[in-house]
Amino acid sequence: MSVFFYQDGVSNASSLTVPANDEFDLIAAWQKLASSHGVRLETCISAALRRGQIGEEEAKQYQRIASNMAVGFSQAGLGVLSVSMLTADRVVQF
Repeated sequence: MSVFFYQDGVSNASSLTVPANDEFDLIAAWQKLASSHGVRLETCISAALRRGQIGEEEAKQYQRIASNMAVGFSQAGLGVLSVSMLTADRVVQF
């Protein structure tokens, strides 16, 4: 099972997001879902790089000083999304 974040949805993977004390921590909720139910959290690599969201491997590849990908998230291409859609018993888009 996986969740694929695309376009502005990639911001859900930022380790630099800090919600106010009285706000829901959406990133922590995604991380809890992933760890509790074995869900892969994948961001579209192209959309993420365009928006300044970068994983450790990409930081090395593009010679950036750091990664800002939250724990539990990874970057993947649209091919991964295609395979997930072909093998899933249901697809939900929002």
